[in-house]
Amino acid sequence: MTIIIIIFLSTGLISGLLAGLLGVGGGIIIVPVSYFVLINLGYSIEVVMHVSVASSLAIILLTSISSIRSHLKLGNVDKKVIKKWYLGIVTGSITGSFLASKIDGEILIIIFITLAFIISLNMFFQQKNKTIKNDIPKSFFINFYISGAIGFLSVLIGIGGGSFSVPTLNIFSKKMHQAVGTSAVIGFFIALPGVISYSFLGMNVEGLPPYSIGYVNILIMILVASTSIFTANVGAKLSSQIHKKTLKKIFAIFLLFTCISLVIEHFII
Repeated sequence: MTIIIIIFLSTGLISGLLAGLLGVGGGIIIVPVSYFVLINLGYSIEVVMHVSVASSLAIILLTSISSIRSHLKLGNVDKKVIKKWYLGIVTGSITGSFLASKIDGEILIIIFITLAFIISLNMFFQQKNKTIKNDIPKSFFINFYISGAIGFLSVLIGIGGGSFSVPTLNIFSKKMHQAVGTSAVIGFFIALPGVISYSFLGMNVEGLPPYSIGYVNILIMILVASTSIFTANVGAKLSSQIHKKTLKKIFAIFLLFTCISLVIEHFII
């Protein structure tokens, strides 16, 4: 139990820092760590991935509040984007949560590995983003489609959306610091409906770990969030000072090895 506590506290330190610093959300780390811990404790694959994803969103919900406060003070949040995107984000999040709850655990982990692999490649090889417009589209339907897709894909694998929203905002001429700060707010609108949905959808599921409300595990949430809340604030403050290109490549390599580990753990061993 002591080792498990240390693992989740350490996960919170790293995931919170990355959430504030890169705007990628800590879920890309929290989900595989939770998966490895729960699967090695003997829980069924039918619930492990769902619990990992739902618990990750609960942590992102708490972490994003700390990160948002810092980014608002720094003036990094584009409120116009939030006004145009929040409806699509929330709709996508609810839809993704419902679909994920109906997907077999085996399929859900394949989806996570695939999307995480794509994200890692994009981060590693990403050059300076080309802009296609000077601002986000004016059309309600185009904005709804873009934001809905971000919310849907993010909640499906338990991440805060930064891996999708930051590069999207970049191509609409948003500066990196502004994209990261705005992404923190987007993460909140992804996580809140996602957590509520996963809690209700998993309410009558059997074989869940102790201290779970539906698919959301309160113990994992408290342990990781207790450290990630503080480091998210630190990461947000550092985001305006640190050149992120090298850091993104290091994180991309780490994420790639995480994908490989999940493949070995789940499909080979």
